Amino acid sequence: MRITIFFIAILILTACSVQKPKDQEVKQVVSDWYAQKSSLAGAGIWDVFGVTVLSIERDPNNKKQFNTASRATGTYHAPPSTPPKPDQPFSDTVTMKLEWNGSKWITVEK
Repeated sequence: MRITIFFIAILILTACSVQKPKDQEVKQVVSDWYAQKSSLAGAGIWDVFGVTVLSIERDPNNKKQFNTASRATGTYHAPPSTPPKPDQPFSDTVTMKLEWNGSKWITVEK
């Protein structure tokens, strides 16, 4: 009986602990952020070609949050204007604070 209770307690503690986000999850959040920037009225289109995760570190003040740094590269297509502007390559370092909301990683204010 004690062994069963011990294993249940271990399972609950493991399930409740927050694991750091995987690289693919951080890449998805960064890509989604650029898609949101593109959806603003009058904004240009941000085509992200690649995202490289530079670091994922647990926030020292909130153990459920993670500070991330990524490098995003792609092309920015300016909105239609007169005279037309050429497409411009971009390479940005993006820092975000992420928190697990129970179903996905979301950004929180720093």
